[in-house]
Amino acid sequence: MAVLNHFLKPTILVTGATGAIGRAVCRDLVTHGYLVIGLVKDEEAKTRLPYAVIPALGDLRDPASWEHSIEQADILIHLGLHLEERPGPKEREDAERDAKQMAEVLDRIATLCRRHKKLMIHTFGALLYEPDPDGWVRETSELSRGRGFGIRHRAVYPVFERHRKRGLRAMSVNPTFVYGRGGWFESGVLRPMSRGESYFIGEGTQTMHYIEASDAASGYRLAIEKGIPGEDYLLADDRPTTLGEFTALVAKEMGAPPPVSIPEEELIPKLGAWTVEAYTFCPKVDSTKARQQLGWAPRYRTIQEGVPVVVRAFRHATQAVPV
Repeated sequence: MAVLNHFLKPTILVTGATGAIGRAVCRDLVTHGYLVIGLVKDEEAKTRLPYAVIPALGDLRDPASWEHSIEQADILIHLGLHLEERPGPKEREDAERDAKQMAEVLDRIATLCRRHKKLMIHTFGALLYEPDPDGWVRETSELSRGRGFGIRHRAVYPVFERHRKRGLRAMSVNPTFVYGRGGWFESGVLRPMSRGESYFIGEGTQTMHYIEASDAASGYRLAIEKGIPGEDYLLADDRPTTLGEFTALVAKEMGAPPPVSIPEEELIPKLGAWTVEAYTFCPKVDSTKARQQLGWAPRYRTIQEGVPVVVRAFRHATQAVPV
């Protein structure tokens, strides 16, 4: 039997609860009166859970080890990324191996959710879809042909669909690039800028689309409250931008030097061609469906509204801590 809190709202199990998106989702759910269980891999990870989130220990790659947590919950939000970081460049064949592993883990998790009749909300991303000739994606767009992070989604989404056809009650919530405390934005942008390292890949003219973490989090909650099983929802702020514009804005707010361009051909030997492609390719995202069906709307409608808020929070939290 699922555990209910005193507000009689569903109990939510969140994988990836200590990640950048996971922490924001957990905070949003707790604030709105949900009982939240966060899956963590060890005792140390427990300390990184947001306030009032109940820890559950388990190996994400082995859902049978935390099946009891699935039984306790009403809804599973799957945000966890179980890939091991390997040193050196990452090429397409490496990304394909990762995609296969992700598909296998999703298959195990979805099997247990279906067995216990739990609603599942899975995360792909805006690169689930292939952009149209104008560079836009919508939920009606064709499945990605495999550019950048799309290589993962192309392998994993058919597994998700197969389980839905077999009776799994499930939705997917798919944000574009999420910026906030933690994750790629803090480790790869904010902290280097705090050391005076400010750069972007290539000419900076690549089209990108972003969403602030708390805005992404509210999308997951609204999917629980108003979403329709079997549907997919894209999330993005109101205006696409470019990699250069985004990086320059962050640098300005951080008081860092104006970013310099690093040619892609210099980074490919260090990072790998696939990695460079993955972090410089993003479609423009039409989130009309989420706005109409879920009543979702971003609080921070553009990066000009959201980035200063996140930067201030980062600087306040780290002003007395060496970075």
